Amino acid sequence: MAAGRRSIGRILSLGFPLPGPLVDNYNFLTAPSFFDYDAIVVDPGALSRLIEALIDGSTEAETYGGSRVRNVAVPPAEVPLASVLLRRRAETEALLAHGGAVICFATPATIHERIDGAAALDDYYWLPDDLVRFVTACMTPADGARVRITDYEHPLAAFVEGQLAEVTYRACFDGAAARDARARVFAESAGGVPVAVELPARSGRVIFLPAIREPGGDLRYAMSDALQAGIRRVLGVMAEGRAPGWAEGRSLPGLDERQRALDAARQARDTAQAALAAAEEAYDELARFRRLLWQEGAFGLDAVVVDALRLLGFDLYAGQRADIELRTEAGAVFVEIDAGEGAVGMAAHHRLRQRIERAIEERGQAPRGLLVVNGYRLEPPDERAQQVTDAVRLAAETLRYCIATTASLFDAVAAQLAGDQRAVEVYRERLATTNGLLTAERAPGAAVAPDRPPE
Repeated sequence: MAAGRRSIGRILSLGFPLPGPLVDNYNFLTAPSFFDYDAIVVDPGALSRLIEALIDGSTEAETYGGSRVRNVAVPPAEVPLASVLLRRRAETEALLAHGGAVICFATPATIHERIDGAAALDDYYWLPDDLVRFVTACMTPADGARVRITDYEHPLAAFVEGQLAEVTYRACFDGAAARDARARVFAESAGGVPVAVELPARSGRVIFLPAIREPGGDLRYAMSDALQAGIRRVLGVMAEGRAPGWAEGRSLPGLDERQRALDAARQARDTAQAALAAAEEAYDELARFRRLLWQEGAFGLDAVVVDALRLLGFDLYAGQRADIELRTEAGAVFVEIDAGEGAVGMAAHHRLRQRIERAIEERGQAPRGLLVVNGYRLEPPDERAQQVTDAVRLAAETLRYCIATTASLFDAVAAQLAGDQRAVEVYRERLATTNGLLTAERAPGAAVAPDRPPE
């Protein structure tokens, strides 16, 4: 079975009513796309009658999407009959390509020549071309009711055997041609002519069954259940649902010991998964601070900067992005964060200046500012040029706020985790008092790389 397929075998039945929760019943025009199913069941006779009824106007139909289907030139809200019919060929090929199955009750093909916008189509046009050629060459009309199984290993042999009383075959296949095409015959008429065959397909499975009468009453549920079971065998999938409760009471020698071993293995797995989750969480709690050195953006960088400042002991408010604010004994410090693959430009400065000007109007005093930058973010920190443009540096000196790099913040975090409180205190003080660019690219106590002029 192809990867990604449903394990319970979803079925689309076209023109042959099949009751059951795993079966959707439609016709060729009203059905959803074939490739959304694992198998389709087709009554070509019903398709033939539907096409002729649309051609002569004795019936109306809509697509699954609700568009009216007509056999004439149509306005935009309607769909030509030809386009709906022809797209089913590609849908069948897609169904087979992912390992699906086509189950078809064999009936003689009728050729439909009055479909506007399409050449003449017969009732098997929707199959891949090589299979259409086989059907055209090998299928002939026939009538009978006596059938015998010749290959009980075929997945649908049991279904045909269970329906022998209802069989009314209407077509048969040339035996020599079937053998030449390496078709698998699994039921014959009483005279030895094939009436149930599986045709060779490049992918998926295409199976022709003898036509049967539709049973009435509860018998149609039994017939549907039997056909669905056979289709599951064709697809190699299991029936839906859990085992009945009584099945749990049927033990086997050694089964209890294996159950205990299974329970112990599951417990060990759950314990290991819990330990893994805890270890990953603990690791990520610290490892995320590495993002200070290379990330950008609200989720990639800003949140980590906020966590780093809190780790350093700052009383910090962080609401919306424009509301990051340190609260110190000397007063508020507005924080802006920016990053880029080159030197950081004036955008963050303008945001910070607007916030400061708004605070002057609202509070009557000017808070300090702090611009945290990660310029040249994809280069090693020790090899970076000045991470802001000269225009930003001069603006910070004029407006009297501090510019600090995320690399220096990273080293301050490392000092905090190492217990170097003196280095952290010095760094905190410099953030609060420096006007312009914080010249040390590392926190106090770390190796300092001299600034290079911007490139």
